[in-house]
Order: sequence, then structure tokens, then C-alpha cells
Amino acid sequence: MVLLAAAMILFLMVTTSLVGILVGLRPIRSKGAAGEKLVKKRLEDLNPELYRVFHDLYLPRADGTGLTQVDHVVISRFGVFVLETKNYDGWIFGSTRQKMWTQSIFGRNRQFPNPLHQNYLHVQAVKVLLGLVDRKLHSLVFFVDGDFRTEMPDNVICSDLCGWIASHRVVMLDDAMLQEAILKVEELEKQTDRKAARVKHLQQLKERGRQGPRVTGERDLPGEIAEILPPPLPPSPWSAGRQDAPAAAGQRLVSRAGSA
Repeated sequence: MVLLAAAMILFLMVTTSLVGILVGLRPIRSKGAAGEKLVKKRLEDLNPELYRVFHDLYLPRADGTGLTQVDHVVISRFGVFVLETKNYDGWIFGSTRQKMWTQSIFGRNRQFPNPLHQNYLHVQAVKVLLGLVDRKLHSLVFFVDGDFRTEMPDNVICSDLCGWIASHRVVMLDDAMLQEAILKVEELEKQTDRKAARVKHLQQLKERGRQGPRVTGERDLPGEIAEILPPPLPPSPWSAGRQDAPAAAGQRLVSRAGSA
């Protein structure tokens, strides 16, 4: 009986871990869509008299090379919030200047582009569309799930989404600017065939993938760019003597001249 009970416990632990791996590493596109739906629901808690929320927008890239897809845009007198949603489980490692961040789940590491750099492109596209200056826009990256294992910038969060937005109380747009911004996005929605735009956008992403990786807006970002190395693999969740979280990944700085 003891051996049977031990075997059952081991089976359940292995099964649970495998499910976690499969869920965490399932195709990014399906996870991304699910995460955007969750965030859309959460944004309904914002006061509709103060905030106007838009979702899944396709805008011309600021550099004029195709389209970019913006998960969520919130327009208010306190500025325009441009949200990038990430639905990544597991441990998340990264910092502002690193080109690649790391997701670690049960000993499996996967790198993904720095979402702040990704959202920089979105912010610039919204800026051009609305004709606003940088200080009137707020970039926010929201992780639906995930456990940060490095100190994150203030605009990368995994909880209290509406609270973060509501904490911005400095008036950025007067009534005329506010109404103009809302009308421009409403007109964009009316003119957009989302199905066709989505197909075109995915084709452009594939084409850029063939051309090799590139950091969005890298030349426009100040300072140096850091290249992150994956963190050490975490211990097995059922191993004895669980260790603390691995140390932050090592990184080396690349000068602007060296990365051009």
C-alpha cells in the first residue's frame, strides 16, 4: 500500500508538471489571444466616463513599412495608454535594455523579444495617428500570468492593471484633444477590415522573420542595448531540497557602434 501510494503521488506530480509545461509552452498565438480577452475583460473596470478603451487595432507603422497590431489603447484626459499583453507562465527574466527576455518553466527556457521594445513601435504608431507628443502617451506591458524573477521597470506589471492606469492623474489632453483622439481611433476602426489586416500583418511578420531578428525602434532608444543570456535552469519541481530562484541572467553591453 505504501509503494502504491508513493507511486500515485509521483504520478500526480509528474502529470501536473507536464501539464504546466504544455500549457506554458503552447503556441504563442493562441495564448496571446486568450490573454488579450482577459485583459479586455479587466479593462471594463475602468470608469467609462473617464476612459475610452479600444482593442486589437491595426495601424500603419511609424516608419511606413507595413502594419503593426496594438492589443489595447486607452484614451483619457490623463493621456493615451498603449498596452501590450503577454500571457506567459513561469519565471520571467528581463530588464529595460535587454534585447531578449527569458521565460523559464520547469527547466525549459525560451527567449522572446523585449516587450518594451515591441511596444515602443506601437506607441510610435499611435503617436503618429493621433498627432501627439511623446509625453502624452504611456507605454504599459501587462503579463496576465507569470512570476518576475528580475526587477522590472515600473511600466511592466502583472497585477492591478486598472490601478496602474488610474494612478496617472496629471491632465494631458484638454476636451478638444480628447474628443479628436477618440474620433480618430473610431474612424480607424470603421475603415479597418480586421480579417484582411490580420492576414497582411502576419505575412509581414513572416517576411521580417526571414530577414533576421531586429530590435524594434532600436536606433531610437537611448543608451546601450544589453544582450541577455538565458538564466540557469530551475530545479525540478519535485526534486528534494528545492533551491532558491536562479540568479539574474548574465549580460554583456553592446555599444551603439557595435550593434549598428
